[in-house]
Amino acid sequence: MNSVKHVVAPRYPATQETTTFSTLIGEILSCPKAGEQAIATLLSPEEKATPQNIQARLRMAIQSGCMPSLTAKRLHKLQAALELGRQLYLEELQIGDVLDTPERAANAFQYIAWEPVEKFAVASLDVRHRLLSCRTISSGTVTETLANPRDIFSAVLQACGTRCIVAHNHPSGSVEPSPEDLALTRQLLDASKVIGIPVLDHLIVSQGKVISLRSTTSIWMGYVP
Repeated sequence: MNSVKHVVAPRYPATQETTTFSTLIGEILSCPKAGEQAIATLLSPEEKATPQNIQARLRMAIQSGCMPSLTAKRLHKLQAALELGRQLYLEELQIGDVLDTPERAANAFQYIAWEPVEKFAVASLDVRHRLLSCRTISSGTVTETLANPRDIFSAVLQACGTRCIVAHNHPSGSVEPSPEDLALTRQLLDASKVIGIPVLDHLIVSQGKVISLRSTTSIWMGYVP
C-alpha cells in the first residue's frame, strides 16, 4: 500500500492561482483536501508562488508521477484528466496537411507545448508545404535544450523533405525568445544556405501560446537559401 504524506498547511501563502488549481484537483478527485495537499508540496518554502512556476511544477509532477501527497489511484485520475484535455483540445495534424501559416504550423508542435522540459522539434515539408513528418530532435532541461543543425537537417533529408519549420517549447509559459534562441536561428539559416533546405520559420510554443520568429524578428531579412 502506498504511503500518503500528511500535509498540515501550505508552505506558502495561498493565492488566486493556487486556490484555483487546488479546487480543480479537488473536484477531479472528489476530495477538496487532496487538492490543497497536492498544491502545498509543489514549491519549497523559499520559492515564490507565481502562476508560471505553479503550472510548470504541477504539470511536471503529474506527468512524472511524483506527487507524494496523493495515492497512486488519485494520481492516475489526474494523469487521465490531463490526457483527456490534451486529446480534446489539441488539433492533430495529418501527414499531407498544408502548413502555410504560423498558426497552422504551431498545431504540428502542440505535442511539445506542455512538456515540463524544453524539447526541439522539426516539421519536414515538401515543396508545397505539405507535412511529411514531425520529429523531436532533442530534449533538455526545464530552462534549455540543445539542438544540433546536423541532426535537424538529417531528419528533414530522411523524410525526403525539401524545406522545414523548427520549433521548441518553453516550460515557463513565456514565448519570448532568448538570445540563445535567436543565435540558434541564425545558425540554422546559415546552414540551410549550404545544404539547400530552407528554414521557413522557428516557432516557440508554450501552454497554448505561440510566437513566430520569422514574423517578429528581422532575422529572415535578406535570407535566400
